[in-house]
Amino acid sequence: MSVATADLLARYNGNLPRYTSYPTAACFTDAVGSEDVAAWLRRLPPAKPASLYFHVPFCDELCRFCGCNTSVVRSEPARRAYGELLIEELRRVVALMPQAERLLPVAHIHFGGGTPTTLPAETLQAILAEVQKLFDLKPDVEQCVELDPRHFSEAMAKNLAAMGFTRGSLGVQDIDPTVQHACGRIQSFEQTETCVAALRRAGFHSVNIDLIYGLPLQTTDGARQTADRIASLRPDRLAVFGYAHVPWKQKRQSLIKDSDLPGGAERLAQREIIDLTLRAHGYEAVGLDHYALPDDALAKAAREGSLRRNFQGYTTDEAETLLGFGASAISSFPQGYAQNVVSAAAYARELDASSSLPVARGVAFSGDDLVRRRQIERIMCGAPVDLAEGLFQREQSALDALARDGLVSVDGGRLFITEAGRPFLRHIAAVFDRYLPNGDDTTPRYAQAI
Repeated sequence: MSVATADLLARYNGNLPRYTSYPTAACFTDAVGSEDVAAWLRRLPPAKPASLYFHVPFCDELCRFCGCNTSVVRSEPARRAYGELLIEELRRVVALMPQAERLLPVAHIHFGGGTPTTLPAETLQAILAEVQKLFDLKPDVEQCVELDPRHFSEAMAKNLAAMGFTRGSLGVQDIDPTVQHACGRIQSFEQTETCVAALRRAGFHSVNIDLIYGLPLQTTDGARQTADRIASLRPDRLAVFGYAHVPWKQKRQSLIKDSDLPGGAERLAQREIIDLTLRAHGYEAVGLDHYALPDDALAKAAREGSLRRNFQGYTTDEAETLLGFGASAISSFPQGYAQNVVSAAAYARELDASSSLPVARGVAFSGDDLVRRRQIERIMCGAPVDLAEGLFQREQSALDALARDGLVSVDGGRLFITEAGRPFLRHIAAVFDRYLPNGDDTTPRYAQAI
């Protein structure tokens, strides 16, 4: 690593939000509750499309590195009961919407987790049948489901395709057995290869694969080998995340030794070698941490400047409203964000105890939030920012420092991200975050920025 890179890393390393939203979830409070969300639902424009997200907090096995809200639930009756709760929440949400002549249009549906396929097939079918009844699904609606290749089959792929799923998203992280043992996730390359092939035979239009750098005992050469072999499967998109070590938030991560984790310089080297490897395979870089084949819609959106970012990451979804269902699910409205109660047990109790929505917390947007939200989203998408859209005198000295370091350039009142600045998008975005002191925060609320 060059002296210049080492110097940059020393100055810009630290803990920062991922900026899948602004204000971030750290700003959510119980000042926003079910009554606020009910009011926001009543004001939804009936002709504008919304997107749907369903959170399933169950897995067949727990991975030590995972920071998601999930647990192992082996009881099939409990899984079915959770599906019934999702349907109940769906009905309550729709009952609060304006009663228009036509149903609210939907173009994107995402089932995340956890592992949504832990729900019985007939439960998934019942949820989707209710969605079709309550919403106007576009003919080209994208239905995405997150998968675990270790618990997948040809029959499951066919069932999911028959339900209308068009995109499958699966985790790999790293193919080195040593790293996998340290992470508590043993998944052979052959399992991943079989899963991808089954999805394609079943008619899925798109396949996503997640990789992670900064994992315990991971090396730069191992990261390169993983990227090279996974790219040989030609997934349409890849997400390459830095491991978020937050044991104060996820107790299972305390099983990972701090001494096994690569340092900041090694993390950056792993990120860079994955980037070079994927580009060599013909993938285009999208935003901070995504890659896509040139003819994929995500790559096209990045080139055209229409790329968006939401709680699921980078997307082509232009809907202003995202309706989240299930434990810990977050909804996004033009007026603000709202998050459901976190645990599945609390979610069930909330729905059983009253006829209201299971909202725990959220945040209502101020006028300043809306301006900064758009600026931060554009930065995270690598797009130019018009500095005239807001009053950013407070940020000028930080922007000047970023420009001196070659991470951004300013021309004609517009901020441009340089190629050198791409690994530092979170740092650039943080300059515009008024909830962080001086645009920076090293408190353990957030994960390592690079």
